[in-house]
Order: sequence, then C-alpha cells, then structure tokens
Amino acid sequence: MRVAVVGAGVSGLTATKCCLDEGLEPTCFEQSQDIGGLWHYTEHIEAGRPSLYPSLISNTSKEMSAFSDFPYPEDFPVFLPNARLLDYLRRYAEHFGLWKHIKFETTVVSIQKCPDFATTGQWDVVTKVDGKRTSHVFDAVMVCSGNFYEPSLPLHCFPGIERFQGQYFHSRQYKHPDVFRGKRVLVVGMGNSGVDIAVEASRVATKVTICTTRGAWVLSRVFDHGYPWDMVFNTRLMSLIRNSLPGSLSWGLINYKVNQRFKHENYGLQPEKGCLVRELVINDDLPSYILTGRITIKPSVKEFKDNSVVFYSCPEEEPIDIVIFCTGYNVSFPFLEEAVIKVENKHASLYKYVFPTHLQRPTLAVLGLIKPFGAIMPVTEMQARWVTRVFRGLCQLPPQSVMEKEVQEKSKTQVQWFGLSFDEVLKTDCLVYMDELASFIGAKPSVLGLLCRDPWLALTIFFGPCTPYQYRLRGPGHWDGARQAILTQWDRTLKPTRTRVPAGIPSPFPSLLIVMGLLLLMAALLLCFHEVLELQPFLQICGERNLKQSSSSEGTALPCKDSMVRSVAIIGAGVSGLASVKCCLDEGLEPTCFERSEDIGGLWRYTHSMDSRRVSVYHSVITNTSKEMSCFSDFPCPEDFPSYLPHSLLMEYFRMYARHFDLLRHIHFKTTVLNVRKRPDFATTGQWEVVTETSGVQKSHIFDAVMVCTGHFQEPYLPLASFPGIDTRFRGRYLHSQEYKDAEAFRGKRVLVVGIGNTGGDLSVELSHVAAKVFLSVRSSTWVVSRLSDQGFPLDMIGTTRFNHFLDWLLPSTLMRRIRFRKFNSWFNHANYGLASTKSSNFKVIVNEELPFCLLSGTIVLKSNVKEFTESSAVFEDGTTEENIDIVLFATGYIFPFSFLEESVRSLFGDNRSLYKRIFLPQLEKPTLAIIGLVQLTGSVMVGAEMQARWVTGVFAGWNKLPPTSKMMADVLKIKPPVESNPSERKNLKMSFISYIDEIASCAGIKPSVLKLLLTDPRLALAIFFGPCSPYQYRLVGRGKWRGARDAILTQWQRTLRPLRTRVMDDSSDSSSSWRWMCLLVLPAALTAGFLFSKYPRLGWSPQAGPQL
Repeated sequence: MRVAVVGAGVSGLTATKCCLDEGLEPTCFEQSQDIGGLWHYTEHIEAGRPSLYPSLISNTSKEMSAFSDFPYPEDFPVFLPNARLLDYLRRYAEHFGLWKHIKFETTVVSIQKCPDFATTGQWDVVTKVDGKRTSHVFDAVMVCSGNFYEPSLPLHCFPGIERFQGQYFHSRQYKHPDVFRGKRVLVVGMGNSGVDIAVEASRVATKVTICTTRGAWVLSRVFDHGYPWDMVFNTRLMSLIRNSLPGSLSWGLINYKVNQRFKHENYGLQPEKGCLVRELVINDDLPSYILTGRITIKPSVKEFKDNSVVFYSCPEEEPIDIVIFCTGYNVSFPFLEEAVIKVENKHASLYKYVFPTHLQRPTLAVLGLIKPFGAIMPVTEMQARWVTRVFRGLCQLPPQSVMEKEVQEKSKTQVQWFGLSFDEVLKTDCLVYMDELASFIGAKPSVLGLLCRDPWLALTIFFGPCTPYQYRLRGPGHWDGARQAILTQWDRTLKPTRTRVPAGIPSPFPSLLIVMGLLLLMAALLLCFHEVLELQPFLQICGERNLKQSSSSEGTALPCKDSMVRSVAIIGAGVSGLASVKCCLDEGLEPTCFERSEDIGGLWRYTHSMDSRRVSVYHSVITNTSKEMSCFSDFPCPEDFPSYLPHSLLMEYFRMYARHFDLLRHIHFKTTVLNVRKRPDFATTGQWEVVTETSGVQKSHIFDAVMVCTGHFQEPYLPLASFPGIDTRFRGRYLHSQEYKDAEAFRGKRVLVVGIGNTGGDLSVELSHVAAKVFLSVRSSTWVVSRLSDQGFPLDMIGTTRFNHFLDWLLPSTLMRRIRFRKFNSWFNHANYGLASTKSSNFKVIVNEELPFCLLSGTIVLKSNVKEFTESSAVFEDGTTEENIDIVLFATGYIFPFSFLEESVRSLFGDNRSLYKRIFLPQLEKPTLAIIGLVQLTGSVMVGAEMQARWVTGVFAGWNKLPPTSKMMADVLKIKPPVESNPSERKNLKMSFISYIDEIASCAGIKPSVLKLLLTDPRLALAIFFGPCSPYQYRLVGRGKWRGARDAILTQWQRTLRPLRTRVMDDSSDSSSSWRWMCLLVLPAALTAGFLFSKYPRLGWSPQAGPQL
C-alpha cells in the first residue's frame, strides 16, 4: 500500500516511520531542501513554509516531547533551542532510515480523488519539481503540512492602521531584535510568540507594550523545585484530579496554582473570563520584565493614529514606532479541494482531529492540526500510529453519522471550556487525547495490570510524568527499552544541569526542628502579648513623656556645644554623596561635595565610553531592591515608576531628589580629590586639609570634617595569579566586568564567565542571548533568588519585615537556615542545578530570575572553579576541560584602596576594614572622618548610606555622642572577622538590613517603637511590624521627622501595584467570589491529594534516588 506523506517536519517524519513500521510504502514530499519543517531555521523567509526566529526554545521538555521509542540524548538540555531539536530530528531520521523515503524540493500542487475513489480510496497527487509537474497515484495520503505558514493579519480589526506612518508586520517576518533597537514597540497579541518577541525586543527597544484582548495564564518552564512544568503538570494523578472534579472547580484549582507565582490580576494578565481555559503562555521572563518596567500590558487597540495608538479604557495616546502583529495563522490546505476538507473559523471538522467524516474511504488523514496542553510531537506520533493501522484495515472507524455527531459535541464542549474564538477549538487535554488514541490500537498502558506484575513501574507511570514511552509498553510497536526509558527519565532530565556538584548532601528530615521552632514562636508571641497588657499603663506614661521630649527637641533643644564642626567635605556625588549633602543641610552644616565626573549618580551613571578612573554600570543593569525599599526616607519614588528600576530611571530619581532639596549648588563637578590629610592641630581641631584638582589646577581646602562617599566599587580586583596560564598561555581575550558595557562584542563567541555574584549572573544571562556558548565558573555555593516573591510581589517587600526579623532572633539559627534553604529550593532545587546544597557552610545569595531557565535550556553551563588555562581551553578542578574558549570575563569584584587618604589614616583600616559601626575610625583623636556606604546589607545600600549620613551629621553637629575610644575598639574587636584571602569578598561588610539600620537609628535616636505605636496608632504599628521595613519608618520620630512618613507607609503597596495595573479587568470580582464555595468543594480532594503527596512528596520516582518529583 503506497502512502503519500505531505511534509517532512515533525509530523511527516513520524508518519513516514509509522508507515514503515506497518509495512506500508511511504513517499514523503518536502518542498524545502531539508527536514524539520517549522524547526528548520533559515535566515530568509520562504513562501509556503513556516518561519521561526533563531532564539526560539521549545516550550515542552525533552522527555515529554520525545518520540516514544527514541529518547533524547541525556546530555541534551531539558528545553531545546531550535538547533538542538533539529539535530534530534536528524538523528531520528538517520536511526530509522527515513532519508531515502523523502523527496526534497518537491511541492505538492494538488491532491484529488481518483475517479474510482468510492471503491479504491485512491488519490491523484500532483507534484512539481523544477517547474515540472508529475502525477502520482497513492492508496492513501497523510497531510503533515502543519498550520504555521499562512499568517493571519486581520488589519480590518484595527481602525486607522492604514494611516499609521510607522512600520508594522506579522510575527512570521521576525528574525532578530535589532530592528527594534531604540524604538517604541507595540506587540499585538499574547500567544507564546508574542510574549517571546516582546521579551526579546525589550532588551534593545526604548519601550515595549503588549496589548491583549483576552489576557492569558502565564507559566514558567521552571516549575516547582525547578523541575520542568510539563513533567509536574502532565501526570496521570493530576489528570485524574482535573477530570474527576466539576469543570469550574477543576479550573479553579489551576487558577489558584498559576496565581501562586504571581497574581495575574495585579500584572494586568488576568483572562477576561476566569472560568474559561485559555491557552497557557509558557514564558519564564515576562513577570519580571513587567515588574521591572521593561514591558507594559495594555488592553486591546481602539485605533491607530499617525504615530501613536489609542487603547480601550485609556484616553491618552501612546507614541509607537513599530507594530508587530502576533495574531496567529490561518488553517488552509491549498492543495486540497474544499469538498475534501472545509475550514471554517480556523477549524476543520475532523474526527479525533484527524479524519474527515464524510469520505467514503478513510484514506486521507490530517496530522498535527491540534493544540494539546503539552508536547505536539508525541501527539502527532500517536495519530500516525493510529492512522497507519486504519489504512491497513486493522482499526475501524465508526459510521459517518457517529463521527459527525461526536465532532459537533466536541465543538460544543470546546466552546464551553475555551470560548469560541480563533483556533480555540483545536485545544485539548494532551493525556486524555493520547490515551484515547492509544486505546484504539491497544497501546494504552494498564496501571492496575502493572500494579500486580511490576508495581515500581506502575507507581512511576501513575505518579510520575506521562512520558511518551508509556505507549510502547504493550500493543503494536512494543519497544523493549520502554520500561528502562521510563525508570531513567529523571536521570536524563537532571544530567545536563548537574555539571557541577556542590558540597554537602541535603537533609530530608527538617520536620522536627520546624515543629519545635513553631512551638517556640507561639510561646514567644503569647509572652509578648502578655507583657504588652501588663506594660500598657507604663507605656501610656512613657508616651506622654516622649511627646513632651519630642516637642522640645523640635523646638528649643540645642546640640552639644563641644562640637566645632561647621564645614564638611564630601567626596563623591553618588548615592551616598547626595544623601550626605542633604543630611548636612538638615543639620545646619556647610557641605562641599567634590565629584570628579560631570554629573551625579556615581556608579549608576551609565556611560558607553571607558574611563579607568571610575566604575559605571553596564547598560542592562536593573536594581536588585524594589523602589519602596531603596528610596530615600523622605522622598518616595514616583508611583508610576516600576518596582525595580533600570539605571536610567534611577538616575532620574536622583536628579529629582537633588533638585527637590537644592543639592546641586553644593557640588563641584569635574573636581578630583587628590589628598586628604590631617591638619597639624588635628588633635585639638579635628580639621582636615583636602587637596583637589580641577582642569589641571590644584587647590587646598580646610574642612572641619570629611565624609568619604566613594563606595566600594573603586578598583577592579583581577587575581590573575590564581588562574595559571591566563596571562602567559591563553591566546584569547580576557577582561574584568568593569570593562563590560553590552553583549555585542561577544556575539557568536564561546565565553567563560568567572565568578557568580550578582554581576556574574547578570552578564552570563545577557551573554547567553548572543554568544555561541556561555560557561559560568563557580567556586562557592550560591543560592539564587528571584525579584518576584509569593504571588509576584517584590522579594524584599515580602522578606524584609520586622516579623521575619523577629523570627530570626527567636528561632535557632540552624532552624532558620533550614527554613530559608527550603524556601530557596521551592523555586528550584539548587543541588540539581549544581549551585548549592543545604549542607553548604560557605555560600552567597544572588538575585536573578533568568539564570535557572538558562541552565535548564543549556544556554549556560555551570562549571567548577578554573584550575588552569591553556592556549585555547580552560581546565577545571573537577577534571573537565572546555575547548575553544574565545573570551574570559572575570566578575571577581572590586577593592577599595582609598588612595587619597594619607598613609597614617589608611593604615588604620587594616585588611578587615576596622570601622566602628562600619563608619568611624576609632583610633582617630577626633571623630571627624566618616566612611559612608562601605557596607553590604541584605537590603538596599541606599537606605543604609542615608541612615549612616543622618547619624554622622548628628555626631558632627553635636546631637549625638560617640562612646570612648576604648569602647569603640572593644566593639570592633568583638565583631571583627578573620582576614579574607580574597579582598574582593566583602563578607566582613555583609550585615542584616534591619539589624544594622535599627542599630544606627538607635544611635541617632530615630528608631520607631512598635509597642508604643501599638497603643497610639495600631494600624500603623501592624503595618510596620508585619509589612515591609521601608525607609519611611525612620522618619516617624526624632530629628528629621517627616510629616508624610505615616501616609507613605500606609500607601506603599498602592505605589507598588500602580505601574503593574495598566490593564484592569471588569470581572475579577466574579472569579474571586466563586472561591467561597469552590474551597468547600475542594476540601475532600485536597485531603486525599495531601495524603498521597505525604507518601510520594515529589510526584515521581527515580530508582536510584527514590521520589524525585
């Protein structure tokens, strides 16, 4: 029996292979020069065939999208770039001998029934090669041409597009983001392609906006504990739960799950009808890009104007340069008569999405015209296995009337679940559909039957991911390797990410400690509550006294008269310098700020040119702390600023701050401080001589005090001696991260990044978008956290609270460490990614949302510490070698020599930076020199620098007194850590944010009292204790009290959510109210699931390591 296969993409290859398995004679016609279909990337766009962009990565994991008898190689990444997937398809074709059955550069022109079709079922297939047409007669036809080659561009739905003067095109024409550089981009549509392109465009565009009519549910490929989303979501257990519960309740559970990572309503992504299942958008970056302001979500387009667009519910116009329509594709079969397959509303009436219902003979089948909630490759393979059995007469189709009735009922069900719009009717539950087709050919696995014969395999099949190998355990096409493939599927999943093994083994038994800790917490809370009740009369009296003292301090109180400080030199006009100038003015001092560049901002002022005298950020940098947690305490960020700020907006905020408090007139730009030395009478006056240089002219100044605000990013630390061969044998290029500005110079290169601090992680991710390969060398264990915390709120606003700080103080450090590590691992299992283990004693924490997916997709490979370099390769301590390294980028930190300080002062620092409260040199006769900002906190250094400046200027002005030198020295020696071998590792400067800020605030007399506020202003007290510890709290009392502090604290969440809610839904209340009764119904199912999860906590099995998922 001769079978024509149209197309040599994913569907065409498996159709050809299934024909051979059933003893049929396939002939595959492919109009291009190669296999792969959609996954075959070409730089140019060819008519009649799909086109993809080079950065495309599969949305389904390799184990869930493999052909059922041909697993991916274990070293392939979990999510595959298009080049790796095409490599897999080539291996598949080679392994099963498919090449000889494919005729390339052959276009199918028409397929028509033969005159005797009613009796023979044969087809006349006309093809064209080099302009010459040839007719063939086949006994059957399998249409595998896909539906991604005819773009749908409904311009009539967008009034005014004809007068729009900018550029617009369909996503099919998109290849590289360079076309968007410096432009304002509008992406119309929110499918997977639309979001991918928007994310990619946002890295180079001035502004990117996505407009969506219906919204979408967004899932990350990196799912719970870092496992692939589909290996957790698509299991027989989960399918049983979804399909056993009422439809609205089932989707309600999914709704709850997808909102766990971030609340879609807050981000403007909530689907317009929460009860309808929408296509899941798979993207790891979108939430963080919205939170950081790189992408804005808008409602649908109302009309286009000459150079702008107007959205519904948004009266103002948005200027736009480029519009890219991600509006999907039409379904068409130009080589078939309409009488054979009629397409309406992107939907063809096909039985089981495969067979036309009205043909006299079932000898024509369409493969791949379906959108499963899962991988398409196993689905098309199962279709092909069923179809070839039907062609052979081994499987029978039901009567025409039965098929037509089922198609109609299926359409109604799809409308009920998905709504009737575009190609929604093509969507289906992947596992249910696969089981149905498998049952037709006798290949569906029997879990109950296996439970008796092979219980380990049965449990793996039921609780683990429903991988395609399950359908090769029995029936036609039985594969002897299926069982082993199933039992080793987690090994192949974890293999590519375990390129570095961290020290230590995770402990599986923290439960007892957690229970004990919770009991201690409850006891402490009860004790605190009891004490508050007993102390209430006393606190009322104290409150009255403090009120009197506060009024006197604001009015008639005077500073200590032994202070002789009046003029203050401030070195540097960055974050610390600006705060210091402002604090000096608040205290009535006379500041003079010296800044060697031509502008404020310090580190945050980006310049593309290299200046060896100053360090500036790279172009793509974004703050790691949110705006509410890192603003100056009496000057909130504008509410329309995103939660995390790019350097340009942060610079704008600094300029607003400087203008508001009139700071610029106190700054001398283009003035370099050459020397700071004591005056001869320093022991009595505490004065300093400051020598500066402006335009080559040196000048000497006398100041009563000096505030050094140059920060700790002064001089790159490049320990070449620790990397043998880098400067003697290695022929490639090496540089420090200080020299990095953007990724363009690394395009197409093999890059090794040494060091995994925040900078190393950021640069590795950015380079992975353009480099041929990125290797990241890591020495110590590293925990990676996301800026997005629970439900998408900023990480520091959830984690940095006084309540959490109280728990840190109350519970044993070992217990808190376990709790914290478990929280880190709930996003992704760091040990599986080679980053860290819960047994690691030496570790760091970095902020990066994109790194886990880059590791999972193989665009970044984690390596151990470098042992040595050869001419073109790097040898690592674990014995592995990476060849052909082009560039080595050292992200090894900075040192801070303070070369302008005289040697007698500089020598007092020592290797451990022996500063009292990380600010004052206790050995000085007079405390008139302060180092501001030389501290690393678990929160924003901006807040720390301002708090330091407020205390220091209070000391200078005589409001605050320092303890005697002996006490300061004792305090320094008490907390003084051992000398670090690597001066760039500032662990001795790393401190708890709340502990340090509260300590300095206590010294300055401005620390808020939660207990006192609990009596006078309970709402504010609760917001301070349980809410984020934002800097406004330190403006409630004491000197510098700000009247707007209370309101700023109570409205901080409004300012956080304001820039996210750019698309507001009308029916959100309906979906939320339905949870009142849904929660009651789900309780029994939740209890059952909880019991199962307690026995099998990872939803899957690995024969070596026990439960894995």
